[in-house]
Amino acid sequence: MMRSIVSSLGLCACVLFAMAGAGCSGSEVRPIPQRLVRMGYQMGPSVDIVHNYSVEGWHILDDEHVLVETGTATDYLITLAVDCDGLHAAETIGFSSTTGDLTLSDDLIIHQISANFKCPLKSINPLERHGSAAR
Repeated sequence: MMRSIVSSLGLCACVLFAMAGAGCSGSEVRPIPQRLVRMGYQMGPSVDIVHNYSVEGWHILDDEHVLVETGTATDYLITLAVDCDGLHAAETIGFSSTTGDLTLSDDLIIHQISANFKCPLKSINPLERHGSAAR
């Protein structure tokens, strides 16, 4: 009886870790470039400005990387200058830009129910869909 409880607890822990994005196999998390390729993206070189950007959706890759969907053929990988702890609880995100252009001097703004956070940007990389994943 005790053995089945311990086995059940171990299975529950694996399920909880898997739901949280961690694995029970001890394998490393794939580097961001490999994850992007797996998602169907080709990462371009860093840019200093994105003219007339829009945020149609986003995917949090980790505490330092956000994939921003623009609704166009080009999405963007935003790398933050520091880990941004509030990112995983974001209800919405935006940027501090007041010009309609996104630059490295802007901050990522994270909106949560009870708080807002600012996270400085480190780099902006255009992402092109490749292969059958193209829009």
